[in-house]
Amino acid sequence: MEKRSLLFGKIGVLFLASMMLFVFVFAFSSADNRFDSKTPDALNIRYEGRKIKITWAKVEGAESYKIYHGPTRLGAQNPIATVNVAGTKPEPGFGQRVVFGYTHTSPNAGKYENHYRIVPLDAQGRTIVSIGWESGRTDNAVSYEVQRTAESGGEYVTIGKTDGLRFTDKVNNFDRYENRYRIVPLNAAGEQITGNRGNRAYVTPGAVIPEFEQTISFEKKLFGENMLFYDAKFDDGKSIAREINRIHDDEMFSSPSGPANGQFSFRRYSLNLKPGKYTGFGDLKIGYYTSFAGLGALPTDTKLYGSITIPSPLNGGNATCTFWRSVENFELNPLSSSDDTTMFRWAVSQAAPARRLSVNIRAQFDWAGVRGMRTPWASGGFLSDSRFTAPLGSPNQQQWYTRNSHFGHSAFSGDNWNRVTHGVTGHPYTTNRETGGARTNIEKVPVVREKPFLYLDGGEYKVFVPALRHNSRGITWNDETGDPGKGTVLDLEKDFYVAKPGDSAAKINAQINAGKHIFFTPGWYGLEAPIRVARAGAILLGSGYATLFPEENNREGAILIDDVPGVTVASLMVDAHFNSEYLIRVGEWGAKKDHSANPTLLSDVFIRVGGFKTTPVNADVSVQINSNNVIGDHLWIWRADHGNGVGWNTNTADYGLIVSGNRVTMYGLFVEHYQKYQTLWLGEHGKTFFYQNELPYDPPVQSEWMSHGGTVNGYAAYKVGNSVNSHEAVGLGCYGVFNRQQQNVYVCLANAIEVPDKPNVTIMHVITTELGGRGGTTHIVNGTGEGVGRSADGSVITNIATARRMVSYNNGTGIARPASGDTNLVQRGTNPTDEEFDFPK
Repeated sequence: MEKRSLLFGKIGVLFLASMMLFVFVFAFSSADNRFDSKTPDALNIRYEGRKIKITWAKVEGAESYKIYHGPTRLGAQNPIATVNVAGTKPEPGFGQRVVFGYTHTSPNAGKYENHYRIVPLDAQGRTIVSIGWESGRTDNAVSYEVQRTAESGGEYVTIGKTDGLRFTDKVNNFDRYENRYRIVPLNAAGEQITGNRGNRAYVTPGAVIPEFEQTISFEKKLFGENMLFYDAKFDDGKSIAREINRIHDDEMFSSPSGPANGQFSFRRYSLNLKPGKYTGFGDLKIGYYTSFAGLGALPTDTKLYGSITIPSPLNGGNATCTFWRSVENFELNPLSSSDDTTMFRWAVSQAAPARRLSVNIRAQFDWAGVRGMRTPWASGGFLSDSRFTAPLGSPNQQQWYTRNSHFGHSAFSGDNWNRVTHGVTGHPYTTNRETGGARTNIEKVPVVREKPFLYLDGGEYKVFVPALRHNSRGITWNDETGDPGKGTVLDLEKDFYVAKPGDSAAKINAQINAGKHIFFTPGWYGLEAPIRVARAGAILLGSGYATLFPEENNREGAILIDDVPGVTVASLMVDAHFNSEYLIRVGEWGAKKDHSANPTLLSDVFIRVGGFKTTPVNADVSVQINSNNVIGDHLWIWRADHGNGVGWNTNTADYGLIVSGNRVTMYGLFVEHYQKYQTLWLGEHGKTFFYQNELPYDPPVQSEWMSHGGTVNGYAAYKVGNSVNSHEAVGLGCYGVFNRQQQNVYVCLANAIEVPDKPNVTIMHVITTELGGRGGTTHIVNGTGEGVGRSADGSVITNIATARRMVSYNNGTGIARPASGDTNLVQRGTNPTDEEFDFPK
């Protein structure tokens, strides 16, 4: 998605791509493209009666190990022992590793309130700091200069050089919070390499991984390296903010003015706040591939007093590339009753859901109105099951979908391209499409189930699975009565297998077949075969943008679900790395069973084809739904338009979403840039509430992008097959950004939407626009509705970037907004000819 001012966005993206850091030597093996956990297998913690036994691997050069203990990872930890190597008998090894151990009688009764830190010291008592870093993909470095500062913001001093990607330092009085390292790439002549803007190039600070200490806790053993937990009882707000904002600034941010490139990072983080009251943190920033969540049964169990702000990675407040992050299940409050400075500025675009929130401060979902922000655009958002008591909105959000929420102060402000409130209580939108506006309100949500979530109950981790709701309005939870909503509680350790990066598909499938649900911790999961779900009611739940990818010899796909009821796939990302038939398939072709009593749910599921790898990738079909009664609740299905390895013949993908099942319902559906039909609907009684699409930017010439046997310009952004008798879609945005690379070639789309002319097929509230200037969309639905952009011969259809709106289309009659005037224009459409579809079955 790149609906930005065209002068700013692409330049920034190209620079980011050029500065991207690609290979993390401890977690990524270029030989087999597998991502593995870097947690040493010798680092362990276990109960021995009332005592806690910890073990750790030998660190080269260490003469002793100082052990610290505390109730949290970030909070105060006290030294409890020193283990000297001399005279100490090592524990039995793990493989070839030498392992040391220590047994501690802990004063803390809570299992998850025991955290240990093991610091290796040399013979002089200096902390041994082993660091590693990513290699710059484009810097041609043959060696690296290592620099260190003793305090945040201090002067960096050169401490050594290396021709590898690892360096060992020894430091007196090492402060684990303040000391930082910087790595400067050098060329063959030993000269410092500069960036493409002439400034000195550094390996991203966040790419430097200190391993000066080993930490272990029961949480780390259960969840792995990149699920981080905070506790207001023990952790102060400044320490929490320092870590969270460091992750954002140093690792998971990207900016044209600096070398950091979080947008296509391989890192993944899940940041979790235990119930309590959090103060003193000021402003928190949530970066790429990061989920941020409270761990209470209710949002109001986790109270934050301060701001959350999402800085724009592009110049001028342009948030159109602010993807892949989430917030969930907490309350945001002002610093005092008179405070109006704290703010929830969730300035995001795709794949950035906000769920189950209680927000009592002003909320704005872009950077409009902020001094110095020249292009404060954002482009697409999803909000559900949340309550807002103060003003909220987004003047320059191009589209936004809100479901089952409560606006207590005022309606979501702004009226740009495509805005939908659905099942919202308090102050929902007043529909204004008839008068040329962009707002739609739909009273009730026909059938939906909220996404499951992790929470703490009595010191144990649980997963709450919300119940199915019919014809619903408003939020599911009630803080006045303490009711989290109807649903089922599952025990994480008993009912789930907690997967970690490096787990194979065979291992995950064995756990599913044994009756376990799967909880995916943050990281990458290379799948030698598909994850196959044949058990009704199975849950695949991710955190921290856990990412699945089919490996080279796995042509079938990432997730294949049998025609069974009640499966949940939630909070997972799927990335195409090689050549896949499907990425996700629900049910086999021709599935017939009725699952209306227990639908399958796809919630916060994000697909990407291209952008991450430099080599070609392909997925024939990203998501195919053949089963009946499936609910899609926020999907972003994306063939990349920028990033690495992006091109018409490089990241190839024909179809985004294909639906052949009956009674399939989509809420907040985003599909972009596919080379044939973005969405192809062949099942009966389908419903889509809010649709956002960008057409492919890059057809090289018109003749290579023709449908209906080569007789019609382009492939419709939303296609309902002629055999379908009943279909409903409301609030659709279809946008073109044609041929920015081929400035002398014009590419056109005949119809943004194609549907059969039948009484029970209805399309409501459509907007089209063109942003590229080298092509256009001739009609909105079936030959009705005035076009946008330029025709294939270069003649003007309308002024560029002027939106065109369709109020309704049904049974061959379209009611459209003309280019000028206030009167709707009634037009008669042309039923599209039928055709064969060449997708795998």
